[in-house]
Amino acid sequence: MILPKQLKEIRAHLEASQNPLFFFDNDVDGLCAFLILQRTIGRGRGVAIKSFPDLKEQYLKKVEELNPDSIFILDKPELSKEFIEGVEEKGIPVTWIDHHETKTPKEIIEKTSYFNSLPSAEPTTYIAQKIFNRQEDQWLAIIGCIGDVYMPDFAEKFSEENPELLNSQLSAFDALHSSEIGKMVRMLNFGLMDSTTNVVKLIKYLFKAKNAYDLLEENQYTKQFQKRYSQLNEFYNKQINKAEANFNPKSTVLFFSYSGETSMSSEIANKLYYNHKDKLIIVAFKRPEKINISIRGENALKITKEAIKDIDGATGGGHENATGAMVPIDDFERFKENINQITA
Repeated sequence: MILPKQLKEIRAHLEASQNPLFFFDNDVDGLCAFLILQRTIGRGRGVAIKSFPDLKEQYLKKVEELNPDSIFILDKPELSKEFIEGVEEKGIPVTWIDHHETKTPKEIIEKTSYFNSLPSAEPTTYIAQKIFNRQEDQWLAIIGCIGDVYMPDFAEKFSEENPELLNSQLSAFDALHSSEIGKMVRMLNFGLMDSTTNVVKLIKYLFKAKNAYDLLEENQYTKQFQKRYSQLNEFYNKQINKAEANFNPKSTVLFFSYSGETSMSSEIANKLYYNHKDKLIIVAFKRPEKINISIRGENALKITKEAIKDIDGATGGGHENATGAMVPIDDFERFKENINQITA
């Protein structure tokens, strides 16, 4: 948990910055954390981080382009040496807010103002909301927290005021798959899978949005967003159906791989785990040079680390029951063999 004293320190950094640049993880937790902070201080630009697992040197181009007086990194577990050294040369202070385990060396972390909610690991959106506690941003905080499978302490009040959107008596995981807030999580995650131009349009709309219902409303500003959601939701449901059709119910592991232009392994894995909570779920998105993998289930983090430990160039990490990994394409069969041995 981030302590009140630390929240005040983060707030001071935000209020002192006149031209902040927010780098946020490319999912609903990172997005909502950024939106809450940007909406509160009324300034700043946001860039979704698509590199995995760290914030890489390539993003220094955005620093050059936008010339910020401070940088805020949200919901990213790792930070590359090249990036922080490039920022340090420019004398730009960095505030890093996260809730994951990190392998980033101590000497790199110490070049930033680092805040991490471990071991309780409240999502970055939760931390962002607690910094200012604005009622008008609570709907974004709920979406971001549920998207990261966390039921925040303000969920009960939100549920009382918006019973048609969320039942706070559900678990966060059930709410993700059976509530209107859960639908909004998918809508935003799918929205982030659009072109950069359309993502920027979405962020501008969300900056001005007044409540969760603005996401569901179809108008000239949400037309592309709604269209993109419809397209990707159809693809998402097709992959779920394929995975279910080829699943052996006697197996302890549901292993599904797919390819195409869009990676949504995390969303597919979450849904399959919701359908089969007694199984280990492994969803792999095949790319020309590497495989992006999402793993869900009991001891997922331990299994992930064990499965990649003898594979050069593989990376992986996350939460106890929900992780992500990247494996070179040539080692995918070895990864599957490792999983079979671990779960035998």
